[in-house]
Amino acid sequence: IILFIFLLEYLNLAIVFVMEIVLIRHGQPEWLKNDQYNLDPGLTEKGTRQALLSSSIFTKGEVGKTWVSPLLRAQQTLAPFKEAGVSKDIIVHDWLQEMRDSEEVDLIGKSNKEIEEFFIKRNSKSFEEWLVTNHGEYMKTFSENIITKLGENLSELGIVSIDNKYDRLFNLDDNETEKLMIISHAGTMSVLISYFLNMPLYPWTWRQFLPRHAGHTILKSTKISSGHFFRLKEFNNVSFMDGDELKTY
Repeated sequence: IILFIFLLEYLNLAIVFVMEIVLIRHGQPEWLKNDQYNLDPGLTEKGTRQALLSSSIFTKGEVGKTWVSPLLRAQQTLAPFKEAGVSKDIIVHDWLQEMRDSEEVDLIGKSNKEIEEFFIKRNSKSFEEWLVTNHGEYMKTFSENIITKLGENLSELGIVSIDNKYDRLFNLDDNETEKLMIISHAGTMSVLISYFLNMPLYPWTWRQFLPRHAGHTILKSTKISSGHFFRLKEFNNVSFMDGDELKTY
């Protein structure tokens, strides 16, 4: 009888639906071209290589759906995945775009030295200063838009957030997508990771996570009695890169 009960429990565990969410940052972008700062850069030669290697560990049709940012560096990162037929369905979502606050827009036309000094100054601020600066205020609107749109699009797939008191729980009963890939940006990914893992989100969180170019971060669902939560299965994995010079941020 004990053996029979054990087998029943084993079978129940075996048929539990498991979902993976694969987060991928774009390859290395060419921010400065002809000494001009570019708000929507394409990939460098190194970034193109990173994207190709990033796609190489997936098989044809392995991914049910891919969501991707419309920005050029994300679209060019998608290219080798698309060519290899990794995903059955590819959707461009405008809300996956990277942060673009007014101070960054004002960098257009500035010299390389001025741009470098700007980011050094901003990144050296205290936590309190980060919260009240232009970037901190912008981050609130930026993250709220992503979380709202993310929730709507997840619900369309049958992935519904039902509670976030202790951890963010999801109802996956109506979901048929076993693997969802999202190709986006460092700032966007900081919001996505914080949402799925139910972690605090601040203006500097993207620097706390700081995903590598074309690296893989994988979240995997785990079933408990009242729903599913997502755990971090892999973070910043670039083991597929064929040299340390390609492991960039």
